[in-house]
Amino acid sequence: MAAEFSRLRERQMRKMLAASAVAMMAASMAVPAQAATVVRFAHMNSPEHFVHVAAQSMADSVAERSNGEIKVELFPSGQLGENGAVTEQMSFGAEVMGQVGIGMLADYAPDYSIVLYPFLYPDFDGAKRLLASDLIKELEAKVAENNIKVLCYAHFGVRDLYTRDKEVRSPGDSNGLSIRVQPVTIYTEMVRLVFGGAATPMPWPDVYSALAQGVIDAAEAPPSAMIDQKHFENTKFFIQTNHMTDIVPVTVSASWFNNLSAENQAIFQEEATIACDSMTDASIASYEAGIQTLADSGMTIISDVDREAFAERAGGIASAFPEWTDGLYDRAKAIVDGQ
Repeated sequence: MAAEFSRLRERQMRKMLAASAVAMMAASMAVPAQAATVVRFAHMNSPEHFVHVAAQSMADSVAERSNGEIKVELFPSGQLGENGAVTEQMSFGAEVMGQVGIGMLADYAPDYSIVLYPFLYPDFDGAKRLLASDLIKELEAKVAENNIKVLCYAHFGVRDLYTRDKEVRSPGDSNGLSIRVQPVTIYTEMVRLVFGGAATPMPWPDVYSALAQGVIDAAEAPPSAMIDQKHFENTKFFIQTNHMTDIVPVTVSASWFNNLSAENQAIFQEEATIACDSMTDASIASYEAGIQTLADSGMTIISDVDREAFAERAGGIASAFPEWTDGLYDRAKAIVDGQ
């Protein structure tokens, strides 16, 4: 009986050891859970701005559709630096994407500045024709050589002038004003030639205090962006110059994007396009509402502006870009006009 009990115990031990060995082998062969690939979405707007709202929706959809394989982390309000710094990080291969400025892409492909040419577009349909053209595809290929992939474009707003205390209706009224601009040639030349003012580049987050302290006399931006930063608290006049249709690209490090699977690349591109379309819809819808908000906030809205006089001055801006391809403006204008 004792011998039989001993044999039973021995068989049980062998089974336990065999089961343990199988478990150890299975553990050694198991593939670790795939960690999500992370990209940081940077922009200069507040968490309440339509750019951030669209970015959050994109982040949620990408995470869901990729089964958690892609994680988009949001960094609003310039947390990762100005647009130029963010674009440079992409070019160096950082796992970063952002809603940056056309001027940042122009640092890598100078012809890109044509997208922001003042008074170029009669309406947004003209802008869409240009953005879908072979001309823009050529420029996208050039910036891709610097590891920057353009995912999509969004309408950011129609830009207008606003001042601390000066009424402006014609170019003569804006002569000599110190006007904040982005540190991009198309903006500095616009201020110099169109408004006859002194272009004063400075970071967007600094504009509020600069207006409050009188460091600058004016700034220019779409109503939604101005409201987002509460600039109406330090300015009296909003002048509907409609001098520029602001088109903004959403870009990402090409090396990061290219490391995604083909399926995840398609998901990421589709959701980025949806985000840009959402930004565009919100931007266009926000213009008239923004004007009303500014009026309700105590600003004087000046709409009787001599836009033709300002537009005539814009013709000389092209001469400030000797690096542009010959005939660039005429080619772009023909596309915009549907010729």
